[in-house]
Amino acid sequence: MAADNPQLLLVDDDVQCLSVRRMLFEAFKFRVVTCTNPKQALRLYKLQHFDAAVIDFQMPEMNGGELAKAMKETHPGTPVVILSGLPYLPEDTPVFYDRFYCKTEPGFKIVKEVQGLVENSDHNDGNGHPVGWSARVMAAAGIVVGMATEAGKKVLPSTKPLTASNLTAS
Repeated sequence: MAADNPQLLLVDDDVQCLSVRRMLFEAFKFRVVTCTNPKQALRLYKLQHFDAAVIDFQMPEMNGGELAKAMKETHPGTPVVILSGLPYLPEDTPVFYDRFYCKTEPGFKIVKEVQGLVENSDHNDGNGHPVGWSARVMAAAGIVVGMATEAGKKVLPSTKPLTASNLTAS
């Protein structure tokens, strides 16, 4: 688990379920923000950093599948877990979530899964510490440069290294 407690967004229109789930995640050292309205939750999600989101499926105004899709469009690397009283999601549910659990699953199992998702998400360094945008951009740039270098070696194996004398010779 992260040295800094991960921040979790919990979304459920059922206040009692939300309260119980909040206590459960806080017992495992998550910093929890709750919301009962999916549209308000999405606005909050766009404004604040969350390490993961756990959302109910059946909610008024916007279901969990729609909310998960909007969340993934905003922050694709942030894990989103859908919980539902249904044993399975409807077939037409967009697949923009990392895990689905029926609310009858043991809470401990769900917490452990969310912890694993947070620790393995592309928003942290593998030790649960957040990785900033600049570090991600530099890593991506390094990968691109490495790939270009390797491609150059394979395509042009007989070319001479570029030196000042090569430039003036032509």
